[in-house]
Amino acid sequence: MGVLIFTHDADKYRVGDYVEGSEVVCAPNVEGLTVIVHKKNPTAKECLDWLPYISYRMVWVCAKPPKIKKNDSVIIDGRFEQSDYTRSIDATMRWRDRSKAKEECEKVPIPLMLSFLRENNKDIELWRTLAKSFTHVPESFQQNLIAFAHKPVRRMAWPKKKRSDEIILPLGVRSSDLYWQRIIENSREAANDLRITEKDALPKGVKKRAQKKIEDWL
Repeated sequence: MGVLIFTHDADKYRVGDYVEGSEVVCAPNVEGLTVIVHKKNPTAKECLDWLPYISYRMVWVCAKPPKIKKNDSVIIDGRFEQSDYTRSIDATMRWRDRSKAKEECEKVPIPLMLSFLRENNKDIELWRTLAKSFTHVPESFQQNLIAFAHKPVRRMAWPKKKRSDEIILPLGVRSSDLYWQRIIENSREAANDLRITEKDALPKGVKKRAQKKIEDWL
């Protein structure tokens, strides 16, 4: 039996054979395979249910690990105490010295930083590049992109509290892109890409589980 690992940062585990996604995308019983799952708040049951089938390791990248009784097969990698990131976020958004801003950016979880970046940077090319980076580069590259591609603002805008019926726009999509939902609904490939990067942004009625492409059925 392998191990369950809870961490903030998946970079150190992207070595050898590994798969990665916003859900368990591959059976973890393959020898030497690292399965990386991004989920903000996983439950103890869904994690422990996988434990008997893990051959090597399953890494959960989360904001807070679930409460699990002491278990030699469960590893907490990093500190998960709640922190105040206000100063680091403000520095990333406003400081003109981008090298120092990068140092502050590295202290903040990427999802939290992105929520502030949405309000302070409307550069569509930056957002499209970020969208691609989530499936192709380590977290440190994403932080570099945020720090050095973002132009400092004079006053930082705070994220607005979302209404329960508010539509979440995926990375790289503008509010003026009228047909993005129709594209996701009718393109399995586009929907599968969104399932990997931002599952919560899927239009209502679209399944969250990855779907086979038409050519896979033939």
